Amino acid sequence: MLLPLAVGRPAAALDEVLILSRYRSYTGANLLPRPRGHPGVDFGERLGAPVLAVADGVVSHLIDSAVGCGHGVVIEHAGFARWSAYCHMQAVTVDVGQVVARGETIGEVGRSGSTSEVPHVHLELCTFPCESHGDGDFDGTEDPLAIAAGCYDAAQAYPSDRLVLTFPVRCLHWERWR
Repeated sequence: MLLPLAVGRPAAALDEVLILSRYRSYTGANLLPRPRGHPGVDFGERLGAPVLAVADGVVSHLIDSAVGCGHGVVIEHAGFARWSAYCHMQAVTVDVGQVVARGETIGEVGRSGSTSEVPHVHLELCTFPCESHGDGDFDGTEDPLAIAAGCYDAAQAYPSDRLVLTFPVRCLHWERWR
């Protein structure tokens, strides 16, 4: 199945990531309707691709549930009262208490939990130490794309006075899709 590329972002990010479902969307990662809004953003990627930390932080806890999030990671972004939650991973490569840097690999894209069998990583931005919210539950969540700078670039300096996120997957390069 061919999936559409992300739409609605500035040109720098438009053709570089695959966004399957946006914050508050009523479309699932499988492109089928969902009955309630989505409390995160689903980034499509190949199975086993690296999942990247969206900002510097400390791994506050790991998630392991048969349904919902599946295998996941929650990172606390100290000083900003925010936590990023990553779900549906096939492998987690960090430990609780580990300090991680923006762009560092924290796991692998998977299909764990409730994914409709589409490989992707679900990203949530929470105002408390969340595990993951069910569809329709937006309590303490925010749109991660509202403060996203796009693809991670090791050569770029990111602000330290406010929370700015980068995408949790590597950016696409057209040669890869030929």
